[in-house]
Amino acid sequence: MDCKKEQRAYFSGKNAMLFIDNRGHGKSDKPKKYDYYRLEKFVSDLDAVVSALKLSDFILIGHSFGTMISMKYCEEHPEKVRALVLIGGGVNIRMFHKIFYPISKLISSISYRSSVKLVANLSFAKNALELKDWAFKEVIEKTPRYSAMNGYKTLTKVDLREVAKKIEKRTLIIVGEKDALLPVKKSKELNELIRGSRLVVIPEAGHCVQLEKPDEVNREIEEFCSKLKS
Repeated sequence: MDCKKEQRAYFSGKNAMLFIDNRGHGKSDKPKKYDYYRLEKFVSDLDAVVSALKLSDFILIGHSFGTMISMKYCEEHPEKVRALVLIGGGVNIRMFHKIFYPISKLISSISYRSSVKLVANLSFAKNALELKDWAFKEVIEKTPRYSAMNGYKTLTKVDLREVAKKIEKRTLIIVGEKDALLPVKKSKELNELIRGSRLVVIPEAGHCVQLEKPDEVNREIEEFCSKLKS
């Protein structure tokens, strides 16, 4: 799912930006074996891009699973990261997701479209009907079932509480008030674990808060970046 179109439009011409499709998603490769979807693989992909472009002192922004990739990357390469923006994330997923994984695997094998529709509905607040339809089409067209389930399996194994405690970078945490996938309490936990971090809860928004409330999210990110520059 491309969850950054509103940010691409807003920040275009203001700052140098780089958007990455994680493996298994968007235009990136989609290997089939589970071993390709372990957390360390996503982190190494990110570093491959950073190293190839010789990037340094950048602000790393992650959404959902991307927040976990970002935190782990920051732990392994602190010298390259200036600050973090973590949107709709957490150090681990809810116990409900872990219990539901084998059930969702079965449901998706019977009807992948139905399981994608369920996740699309949970990703946005109730009134975001057009975004739900858009997200459904994006996932169906660009994310095969095996990629989605392999990524989900990895999520059931991740616990970054100790990693978060070690983060010393300036960190902005943003979450939608109505996030049903990684609720506000997950971001509050992040806020408590990452010293000096700032938490912003956006009213009446779901998991993909950056698409539902782009103006509010963009202003928060811009203000955060401006303070870093000053």
